[in-house]
Amino acid sequence: MLTEWWIKQIQQDFEKKHLPVIQNYLQTPSISATGEGIQDTAELTAKALDKLGASNIEIVPTKGWPVVYGELIKDPQKPTVIFYSMYDVQPVEPDKWIVPPFEGTIVEDFEGLGSALVARGVINTKGPTMAFFQTIQTIIDSGKELPINLIFAIEGEEELGSIHFPGFVQLYSKQLQQADLVFFPGFSETLNGRIEVVLGCRGIIYFKLWMRGRDWGGPQSRNIHSSLASFVDSPTWRLINLISKMRAPDSKILIPGIYENVKPISEEDQKIIADLAKKLDLDEFKTMIDVKKFYLDEYGKEKNKMQLMEELFRPCLTLDGIISGYTEEKGSKTVLPCYAFANMDIRLVPDMTVEDTRSKIIDFIKKNEPDIEFEIEEGYKWSKMEPTHPYIRAQIELLSSTGKEIQIWPMATGSAPFYIFQEKFNIPILEGGLGHGSRAHSPNEFAFLKSKTGAGGIIDFEISVAQLLSKIGEIGKLEKQ
Repeated sequence: MLTEWWIKQIQQDFEKKHLPVIQNYLQTPSISATGEGIQDTAELTAKALDKLGASNIEIVPTKGWPVVYGELIKDPQKPTVIFYSMYDVQPVEPDKWIVPPFEGTIVEDFEGLGSALVARGVINTKGPTMAFFQTIQTIIDSGKELPINLIFAIEGEEELGSIHFPGFVQLYSKQLQQADLVFFPGFSETLNGRIEVVLGCRGIIYFKLWMRGRDWGGPQSRNIHSSLASFVDSPTWRLINLISKMRAPDSKILIPGIYENVKPISEEDQKIIADLAKKLDLDEFKTMIDVKKFYLDEYGKEKNKMQLMEELFRPCLTLDGIISGYTEEKGSKTVLPCYAFANMDIRLVPDMTVEDTRSKIIDFIKKNEPDIEFEIEEGYKWSKMEPTHPYIRAQIELLSSTGKEIQIWPMATGSAPFYIFQEKFNIPILEGGLGHGSRAHSPNEFAFLKSKTGAGGIIDFEISVAQLLSKIGEIGKLEKQ
């Protein structure tokens, strides 16, 4: 059988063939926030598609960073899968890494947990992307036939909110609409080897705030001595006051009307939440994200787990960063800053819309601080998948066959622009695969090669991809609902 041969070949090729290619891909920076390495990585991605034998390969320009496109269509009678991913990564804080973030270093015993690959992008999402390519390369090199067709759409702005990806989808809608499924790669095991299957993700709106000294007061062009705060208003305090009005200490958003379109949790999702609450290990969850306490810990463990998961269906507001004045940790400099800046985001849930939420944020800002400058990115909405869809059910059954515990999450905590595939082409989205990694957006981002915790490694991800694609091929094309 193809699956058995495929798995055996992955096991044979992984260490000497696949792993070095993955490391090489991680060694090229691709920071979308600054543009560092973006074009080089787009070209490297296109070369990887060319090696797979893909056709119609393009580095598609947008008003921002390009999208890498390609096709591997050999038999139109087989299911066609859009491989959606991104080649961009978040900025790094080099001094906080145990190894250089762009060297793709193997750490033999990462924090006593096992052998791991440590690099920016190793889980989010350059590592899974190139691991997927290597899984396909195994078939290509053998001369065997793939069980499915592939369309590649790999963007360079996911970490910026996929600002220009909808424009690309519109431009390539004729090609994309022939697809039956979207697959987004990722390592879905928890630290201790439980498997998370995610059925949706929240949307996002990103916005920026600038407060400067102007006619209302405050220094206008330069920082001044802090003692003058007795007489002069502060842009920093005014920005802090505005932000503090947006959210209560218990995380409730105070922007008027923000919850009015939030859809009540369905009966089906309540059942999924109840099952997830029984299986969820809160201590493991806290360890993975490096926290000691959740907001809801005071309510008791079982009630906490139910309420915690219900929060997936409520919007959250995050202060991503704030800059003003003297920020060095050493020494002191007593100043009254002339300028303060903040990055913020809000996650959208069913049935919130980008347009309505943007309008409410703008109204709130203008009413509470009319002198502030602000910029609100376009953003995108939430998405939701049905667990009964044959392709999604097949993934759940395959992962269940490992004997590991399956945790079905009705929504992810994070965001991705999956909505566009659902709304425009009415096709389901699968994400994930075996393997564990953690610390996306943080120092020492890692993915296991071989763990001591029971979680799988990158090779296990590749094997799960081979099994999934084989199963999708067996199911065949389906009529769109």
